[in-house]
Amino acid sequence: MKYWSCCGVRTTDFSAFLEQPGCSTGRHCWTGKDKKAVSCRQDWHQTSSQVVVTIYAKNPLPALSSVKANRTVLEVHVIFEGNKIFQAELDLWGVIETEKSFVSMVPTKVEITLCKASPGPWARLEHPQKKKKKALNAFVRCVYPVLTARVSH
Repeated sequence: MKYWSCCGVRTTDFSAFLEQPGCSTGRHCWTGKDKKAVSCRQDWHQTSSQVVVTIYAKNPLPALSSVKANRTVLEVHVIFEGNKIFQAELDLWGVIETEKSFVSMVPTKVEITLCKASPGPWARLEHPQKKKKKALNAFVRCVYPVLTARVSH
């Protein structure tokens, strides 16, 4: 028998238990059902050793947001202003060192600092060939070990 102690609705089906709507006074009040996907203004700049990607999203929620990266792909999932979601997946122009890269979330933006594996300029943030290949072969994707970047406040 599965049930939340706060509202007492009981079920033997685990799927039905998980689909149970949240109660307004108890501990299992679900607030994430009405999130709205939005686009955000983005910018980037670089030095010889770093690329800094900035996403302008007011009041990001670090506990609910994530930035993941491997050596050539950056995945961003930011929840901000309570109910807005920004998501992006970027195939990077060059190779980065995930261990040295980091994320800063401040009230006005999310700043992702990526350390380049080899110094030098990038012509663009995203690699155009990878974008074309991704569009043509969306169903075939090789998954690399993904590391979660550190989040600092």
